[in-house]
Formats: sequence, C-alpha cells, structure tokens
Amino acid sequence: MTGGGLCRRAVLVGTGALGAAAVLAGCGGSDDKKNGAQDSGNAGNGGQATPPAGGGSTPGATGGTGGGQALAKVSEVPVGGGKLVGNVLLVQPQAGVIKAFSARCTHQGTIVDPPSGGLIVCPNHGSTFKAEDGSLVKGPATKGLNPVQVKVTGDEIARA
Repeated sequence: MTGGGLCRRAVLVGTGALGAAAVLAGCGGSDDKKNGAQDSGNAGNGGQATPPAGGGSTPGATGGTGGGQALAKVSEVPVGGGKLVGNVLLVQPQAGVIKAFSARCTHQGTIVDPPSGGLIVCPNHGSTFKAEDGSLVKGPATKGLNPVQVKVTGDEIARA
C-alpha cells in the first residue's frame, strides 16, 4: 500500500480510541517531509500559528475578536457616524458616547454601512437601524443589530 493507506485501514479496522490516536499520530510527518514540507511544531492545525486563548487575533492587531482587544481610538469614530472594524461597527451617536454592534445585518448577515443621519442601512435589502441603540427601524430584518460590549480607556476603544 502507498503513503497513508495503511494508516486509514488500521483506523477503520477498529484499533480502539487510544490505538487510533496513536496510529494517526504515527501517520503524520514522514510523507510530509518527503514532499518538502517543514515540521512547524504545530501538529494538527495545518502548521498555522496557534491563536491566542479566547479566540482573538494576534495581540496588537486591530479588528480582532478577543476580549480586551483594541478596536480603534475614539478620535477615529466621527460624532454622528461610525467606523467598521472587522465585523464590528463602532458608533458615536453623541460626543463621548461610544456604542458597538455586530456589523452583520440580522436579516442575511450582510455587513451594514456606517451610520449617516443617525441611521445604519444594510446595502443588501435596505434594512435600517438606529445608530443610537441598533434597534430596527424597518425591515426586511426582524430584529435590531446585536450589541457588542466595549470599554473606553482614554482614547482607546477595546472589547470588554
């Protein structure tokens, strides 16, 4: 048999949970190195860097999803407007008041536009939400935008 065929058969034959794990662990590596791949030390995740605990992005990057992750500066969010940061919409309906919502429309998940004239509009089907609190003004969405908890420290906005 070639390459990983023996390993798959050993698992299918029923070596037991621990035996299967050992067989699978033994199946990796040798064929990869024949193909010129380097061992990254991150077996089981395709050689990608392991994300930090909490599911956030790389520390220091903006637009991450982890708690405490810096999103933007208050000075970057216009009063009466907003700023998209990844899947988060930051708004400043009044000077010094920062709110955040999921930027995904509750109708079909389309990223909404930053507010204009106090309203957030979905470009896909025209659902409209109040910038002040994310509540629904008109559909086809049937509920308001989902809030995102943030905290402001000085001029920095971060996930709470």
